[in-house]
Amino acid sequence: MGQMGVLRAREQLTPERVAQLTPQEREGFRTLEQARRYAESLGLGSSTSYRHVIERDEQDAIRVVVAAAPDHLEPVTWWFPIVGRVAYRGYFDPDAARAFGERLAREGFDTYIRPALLYSTLGFFDDPVPRAVLRWDSTDILITIVHELVHESIFIEDDSAYNEGLATFIAQQAALDYFAEDPTRLAAARNGFADQRRFSELLAALRRELELLYSETSGLEDARRSRAPIFRFYQQEVFPSLPWRTTRYDGFMQAELSNAYLLANQTYLEDVPCFQLELEQLRGDLRAFVQEHRREPGRHGTHEDCVAASRKGKARWTDERTSS
Repeated sequence: MGQMGVLRAREQLTPERVAQLTPQEREGFRTLEQARRYAESLGLGSSTSYRHVIERDEQDAIRVVVAAAPDHLEPVTWWFPIVGRVAYRGYFDPDAARAFGERLAREGFDTYIRPALLYSTLGFFDDPVPRAVLRWDSTDILITIVHELVHESIFIEDDSAYNEGLATFIAQQAALDYFAEDPTRLAAARNGFADQRRFSELLAALRRELELLYSETSGLEDARRSRAPIFRFYQQEVFPSLPWRTTRYDGFMQAELSNAYLLANQTYLEDVPCFQLELEQLRGDLRAFVQEHRREPGRHGTHEDCVAASRKGKARWTDERTSS
């Protein structure tokens, strides 16, 4: 019902409708069109999505619920037709999302609820762009649109980490390529991606400590009690000590950390270094990288080996620290 409401409320971005937008939104629309064309040039295929607008602002974002047991780092998954098992559930109604999260919490699970203004229906519907997105910075528009268009072209059932990591990586590289001749935007993109990599490494280090802890604890309450000092250490000591280039992740210091929070963020970031290794082996040819993954989604080889090492905690955290 929520999706049908979106489809009924969308308006085609005709020249007449575009003329009714604010100057900032018209600039955002131009970036949107450029992002669609650039995605197509990478070999992601032609899409009929994001040719419509819907009157949706930030407060109208859907809510995504992630859950995990408190004593081990595996997400709760749910099965849906077409997409298979995914590690999150989306709600158009924020009250329903909150109620579901509270129910899971009563059952003993860690929960994390985040907003999502834009999402992909994998090409089954012509997805509209929320009007609020057109007011974003051009770099964020390009990254977001390319990310969602990756999902339309490359998607593997039952593998949220692959799907989200791949879309994150391709969108990141697309931005670096697209803004190569714009020093200001290129520098901003590089700073943002450097912080993204640093945050991913911080989460990986935190995950390794938690996995060791959970192997030595017994029971949910013991796990929650024992991990609290580790969470405080990372928020109060590790995070402030790192050389952040932007303020993107400042909310980490006040976040209510949990296994669900950790897994929700790692889903998007964990595999990115492995995809970077693959791209380097293709001499930086992003179009060739896209074609390899379209030809063989979830492809094996170097990427699989890298992911296996990373998920077993063997990946090296490049920022040195001394644990208390």
